[in-house]
Amino acid sequence: MIDPAPRADFTKYSGASAITPNRLEASIASGLDIKSISDAANAADILLKKLDLEAVIITLDKDGAYIKTKDISEHIPTIVRKVYDVSGAGDMVLAAMAASLAAGVDYKNAVNIANIAGGIEVEKFGTATVSIEEIVNELISRKQKSGSKIKSIDQLISQLTWHRNHKQKIVFTNGCFDVLHRGHIEYLSFCKKHGDIVVLGLNSDRSVRENKGPERPINNQFDRAAVLSALESVDYIVIFDEPDPLEIIKKVCPDILIKGQDWAEKGVVGREFVESNGGKVVLAPLVDGKSSTSTIEKMKSLWNNNK
Repeated sequence: MIDPAPRADFTKYSGASAITPNRLEASIASGLDIKSISDAANAADILLKKLDLEAVIITLDKDGAYIKTKDISEHIPTIVRKVYDVSGAGDMVLAAMAASLAAGVDYKNAVNIANIAGGIEVEKFGTATVSIEEIVNELISRKQKSGSKIKSIDQLISQLTWHRNHKQKIVFTNGCFDVLHRGHIEYLSFCKKHGDIVVLGLNSDRSVRENKGPERPINNQFDRAAVLSALESVDYIVIFDEPDPLEIIKKVCPDILIKGQDWAEKGVVGREFVESNGGKVVLAPLVDGKSSTSTIEKMKSLWNNNK
């Protein structure tokens, strides 16, 4: 891995695994004035072939980076950050990329990791270190912001292992959430106040039909999950087919299980399991007159009156 010297003779880098020139260095070495992403792509192609390299990664300051290998030709944008000090940013990018490649990561993902590490570096004063934990936190944050809150149970368990290792409290709740209303919003906000990570077990369409009847749900499971994933109070969503969430609760093993106060008489599914594993059950207050069923009945009534 080589970070070229300014105005160096690039022919001496022939046969290296990869080089990471910046915009100016790549412009001089390729003979192209890099003003756009397409210019960077052409320059990377020239250098890859001319120097017999595995990869060329051109760093493009505010425009991120461009990576070219025999199999990949791709622009990787950067995330806008508050820049306090660029000292050591180039070294951090190179070090993070080299460490990633040495660990068996492919070039594209190595560049993504290096891009994150460099971004964290410029937010610090002076030449500073960047920890693996900071990089992992950034990766998880990006995943959550990109709409990937909806998980399979295996994906969810993997994520929760990381949160537990970082002493974060896991809250679990579940429901159909068919027609979203104020009561749902306040209920999920209540859940978030009781822990760090809120996992929402969402009844599948089949599960809703078993519990609510053949005319439900109004919104299918994918639409319901998409709407819920937009809420800041929800961190993860897992869809389950069973009539009740007991099996999901056993796999998640939450620190806190939350249900509405209306479950006090019916009995909270999973209470015995959670409490036997050191967790606790909390009943959330309800908003009077707010439920999916009452909302649907009101819409039906209005429809019938206007026929």
